[in-house]
Amino acid sequence: MHLSIPFQSLAAQHGDRIAIRDADGDVSYACFVERMFRLGSGLRKAGIPTGSAIGLLLPDIRAYLEADYGIMVSGFVRVPLDPRLAEAEMLAQLELAEARAIVTTAAQADRVAAIRKRLPDIVVVCVNGGIDEALDFEALITAGDPAAWTKGSPDDLAALNFSGGTTGRPKATMIRHCNLAAVLQAVPKGFGISKEDVFLNIRPLWPIAQVIVMSHFAAGATVVLGGRFEAEHFADQIRASGATRSSLVPTQLVRVLDFVGRDDPRLARLAAIYVGGSRLPPATFQRALDLLGPRIGILYGLTEAPITTYLPPRDFATQDVALRERLMGSSGYVLEGYAIELGEGGSDPAEDGLTRSGEVVIRGGNVMAGYWKEPVLTEQALRDGRLHTNDLGAFDAQGRLYIVGRLKDVIRTGASSVLPKEVEDVIATHPAVAEVAVTGLPDEEWGEIVTAFITLREGQQVGEQDIIAHCGAELTRFKRPKRVIVVDEIPRSHYGKVLKPQLLEKAGMSNR
Repeated sequence: MHLSIPFQSLAAQHGDRIAIRDADGDVSYACFVERMFRLGSGLRKAGIPTGSAIGLLLPDIRAYLEADYGIMVSGFVRVPLDPRLAEAEMLAQLELAEARAIVTTAAQADRVAAIRKRLPDIVVVCVNGGIDEALDFEALITAGDPAAWTKGSPDDLAALNFSGGTTGRPKATMIRHCNLAAVLQAVPKGFGISKEDVFLNIRPLWPIAQVIVMSHFAAGATVVLGGRFEAEHFADQIRASGATRSSLVPTQLVRVLDFVGRDDPRLARLAAIYVGGSRLPPATFQRALDLLGPRIGILYGLTEAPITTYLPPRDFATQDVALRERLMGSSGYVLEGYAIELGEGGSDPAEDGLTRSGEVVIRGGNVMAGYWKEPVLTEQALRDGRLHTNDLGAFDAQGRLYIVGRLKDVIRTGASSVLPKEVEDVIATHPAVAEVAVTGLPDEEWGEIVTAFITLREGQQVGEQDIIAHCGAELTRFKRPKRVIVVDEIPRSHYGKVLKPQLLEKAGMSNR
């Protein structure tokens, strides 16, 4: 299904309902959908051919959503840009995508000048004015025809999503309309989203993670744009917005826990906080459950296959303590319409009740078309339409998935193998540690040495030997870290996955 169809249906089904709420007021579904289709028509009238790639360099404002969806439903290809990118990186992405236009604001005027030097023919669209020789966003909407929408093919390209993943090599993932349509069918049902829900968004809109926002629109819910994440204000934002749902990466959740209390009345309406990207260590997870109750929903997704599994908060309401502890390591049930098989590369289960592990291989409508202009990488990742993820997973008897590691992340130290997960779980129980990531650093004697990167809780201090000694009671000698490095933050991708190459840089080493 082409995205133009479900968005047309939204206007018909939920016309007067509030789609977006922000500091500037409310926008109905009818107005939201009309503006996105007008924008697409206006872009075509400005001479941009259907099928062209259009970059998005905008803050997390309603114009982002209007441009984002307006580009896709009108037959263009979205190219979301990370505002944190260095100038050279952004130029490289726009060049590779063959972008014909970019939508931005006056705050990016310096970036736009650099882009125009490299790409002199690129069309610039500016929200709220302020850039010379740029098309005006509102003028395009006014000039556009809301009825002039494109009836494209489900196999048309909808987005090029750039991701360095954990390899450090940027790739553009090709997402088709049928991929996003599959997500819009699976996620609202699997997550239990209804038109009565209010979703508070305080995460960046540019990544593929924005499909969570789109999924709430698909259910007719209201999306509140809360602006920049500030842990100390999260609970107040939930109360003020009346939000029933929100989404945080693990780092954000860890910070929020310092500013909420058990049975916090500000969270009375909150039913679910979606968390994904990387595992929460059991000690952190238990603290979250103690303070927030059964409100944590765990998802597993990749840029290449958005949101494939989900573990709903209700599963944590069990009175079975042992089961609840096990569920802290689960990524949940495979959503309807998808399938996961376990390939090679695994081992016998480390926990009772789990299957033998293997590489997580995903099949379903959410699986990407491939990597843009990367046939070799595409062939490595996609085989017979199945996505090979490099994640190691296992299942329990109820069909819940557990991610137990990554094929390439197994640390080979001496003649032994160590999974970072088991070391991270132990270190995370130290009272001074806020976050931890474990990887292997090259070593002449051992091949690799187990190395822990940690951030500290506010006001805490800890020595390397203290952490190593803390591991002594629960880990055999070869699994204990030989180095412990305190850092200001654990570098993560937009999905929350730890960026191991950047950890190596923090240790003064280049990527292997």
